[in-house]
Amino acid sequence: MKFSRIALLILFCLISALSVFAQETTVPDLVGLNAPQAAAALNRVGLRLGAQNAIGWTEASGKPQNTVGEQSLAAGTSTVAGTAIDVTILRSPNIALVYDDNDLTLINLVNSPLNTGGLSFTSKEGPAASFAATRWIGAFPPNGCGQVWSISHRGAKEVAGCDTSTTTWVSTNKTDSHFWTAVNGVVKFSIMDNGIERAVCDAATVGTQNAPLRCEAFVSGSGDGSEITDYVYFAYTTEAFVMFDKSPSKWMPTAQTTIFNNNPRISIPGAALAIGDPTLFHNPAIAADVRQLAPGQCLFLTSDNANAALPEPCDPIARLDLKSDVAFWLAPFQIQGANSDAKHECPAAVADKVTICVVPR
Repeated sequence: MKFSRIALLILFCLISALSVFAQETTVPDLVGLNAPQAAAALNRVGLRLGAQNAIGWTEASGKPQNTVGEQSLAAGTSTVAGTAIDVTILRSPNIALVYDDNDLTLINLVNSPLNTGGLSFTSKEGPAASFAATRWIGAFPPNGCGQVWSISHRGAKEVAGCDTSTTTWVSTNKTDSHFWTAVNGVVKFSIMDNGIERAVCDAATVGTQNAPLRCEAFVSGSGDGSEITDYVYFAYTTEAFVMFDKSPSKWMPTAQTTIFNNNPRISIPGAALAIGDPTLFHNPAIAADVRQLAPGQCLFLTSDNANAALPEPCDPIARLDLKSDVAFWLAPFQIQGANSDAKHECPAAVADKVTICVVPR
C-alpha cells in the first residue's frame, strides 16, 4: 500500500511537471498574410510555421495572390507551444517532382530560370538521406529538368514536360542520397527551400515505374513572387548590435551572411563569422528560425553589458552576450552576402549614438 501511494505521488508530480512545460497558446489568424508575415505572427505566440503548400490562385480565390488561404489549425484554437502550423498559400506550384523507385525528375514548370541555391530534398520518415539541387546545376533554364537515379544508368529518360537533350542528370549508388525511394526505407521526404519545408511527398514504392508519383511545390528560386530582401540591415551602439528585418512582408536570410571581425583585440583578426549559424547562439530552443528572420525579428548581440538596450525596437529571437574584445562592431567590419563576391564595409560603433549600416545581401 505504501509503495502504491509513493507511485501515485510520483505520477502526480510527473503529470504536474508536464502540464507546466506543455504550455498552451492560441493560434492567430493567418489568412490574408504572406508566408513571412505568418511566421512572424506565429513566432510571437510561440508557434512555428510548418509546411507551406501551394494551390493555384485565381481571381475567384477572393484573397490576394501569395497569401495564406487556409491554416491547419483554425484561428482561436488552443494548442501546445512549439506546434507547427501548416498553411496553404494561394500561388501556383513552380516545380514538380515525377518519380518512381529508381529515379526522380524535377521539372521547372515556369517560363523563367530556376535558381537551385537553397533548394534541397531530405527524407522525413525513414533513414537519413538528402540531395542538394545544386548537384544538378546552378540554375535550370525555363521549363528545364534535372534527374537523379538510384541505380546505374546512362543518360536521361523521357519524362513528359522535359526535353531530354537538355535534362541534367546524376546517377549515384550512395544510399544517403536516395531520399525519395522506399527501396532505401524512406517513407516520406520534404522539399526544402532555404530551410523552409515547402511540401511533404510520399516515397516511391517498388513497381511505381508504370505509375510514377508526382509531387508539386512552390519554391522561391524562380524569382516569381520573391519574398526575400535584397539587403541586410544592422543597427548598433557600443553596447549592443542587431541584425534586423525591418521589411513589412519579406524574409531576411541570415545563414549566408558572413561577417569579418577586425576587432584588434581578437586573437585571429579578420576571422569570419556566420551570423545566421544557430550554433553561434547555442541552438536556442525557439519557435523562430535563426537562419531566416521574419518581419520585425532580429538577432541581438551585446558587448560587456548584459542589460544593454536594443539599438532599435525589434523582436529578438536569439541573443548572444559577448566580451568587448570579440565584439566585431567595435571596429569597422566587412560583410559578404549570398549574392555577391564583393565585401561591403560598415563603420565602427560610436559612443552614445546608434549606427545604421545597410548592405546588399
